[in-house]
Amino acid sequence: MRTGGNDFKDASATSDDASWADSETHIIDWLNLPKATQTVSLWDCLHDAEIVSVRSNLMQRTMSLACEIEHLREFHKLGEGFQFTFHLEGVQSARVLHYAIWPGGCSIPDGLSVEEQRKIVAEYQAKWREESGSWNEFEARIDREDEQVFGISDAALATSPSGPVAFKLCGHLNYATYQEVYLRFETLKISGSDGKELTLKDFQQLGEKFWEAYSKRAESTA
Repeated sequence: MRTGGNDFKDASATSDDASWADSETHIIDWLNLPKATQTVSLWDCLHDAEIVSVRSNLMQRTMSLACEIEHLREFHKLGEGFQFTFHLEGVQSARVLHYAIWPGGCSIPDGLSVEEQRKIVAEYQAKWREESGSWNEFEARIDREDEQVFGISDAALATSPSGPVAFKLCGHLNYATYQEVYLRFETLKISGSDGKELTLKDFQQLGEKFWEAYSKRAESTA
């Protein structure tokens, strides 16, 4: 199990899918998404994925995120070193946020239920201060050759009637620092390192099939 420093954060303790899709609420980090916007969880396909490269072109307004998902690669027999690439066009916003830890600490008494523990953690994390980071610095720090990656713990995609419009990626930079990435764009293309393009549904099904098989294995050994 990977462990990090004091600023390791449990994204699941603070996620609120309903608020992301609230058409009456202005979501600053998602640049006031259109009222018809809906959110789609990508946890099934991007949980435990690693972004190993980020390349953006300010002039062309494009960005490419190369992603390795080891368990999907092995399960679907995609080949050694297989990567997925998310190519964004018409990029309008690229933001990275981190948190300044509230110095009061967090103590969880023994004997509490999981729900009670999660409540204490959520109340503690609510006291952290959200701070903006440098996108250029974030992009430059991700380098697969130096084993500098962004490990994804949770992900969501905002979509409008015309298609995907924004990403929210939660995870840890180099297995240590919790950060949240927000990207807004006009179009999204997903492809594999074999050159084949995938629809969003195709990509989601890769994760769904893996977790279905995982669940069946767990049931058979219970």
